[in-house]
Amino acid sequence: MASFEGRDFQRAFAAVSYLAGLRGEALLEPFRTPHADARAFVRRLAHPDRERRAEALAVELARIGNALEARSIK
Repeated sequence: MASFEGRDFQRAFAAVSYLAGLRGEALLEPFRTPHADARAFVRRLAHPDRERRAEALAVELARIGNALEARSIK
């Protein structure tokens, strides 16, 4: 089971929260100690260039999709 404080969970949580409309530091507020990877990801989501933000989000969403696919019954 994934840890709520783990870096992968934090990045995934931030990505889904971003899709739900949260922005900036609000993406990290649920965590007692945000992981450095999650902080870096949130910085990428705040980039002024829309394409760079979309690229960062797409990479994380692909990770989430791959993790879900790996757990599915074949």
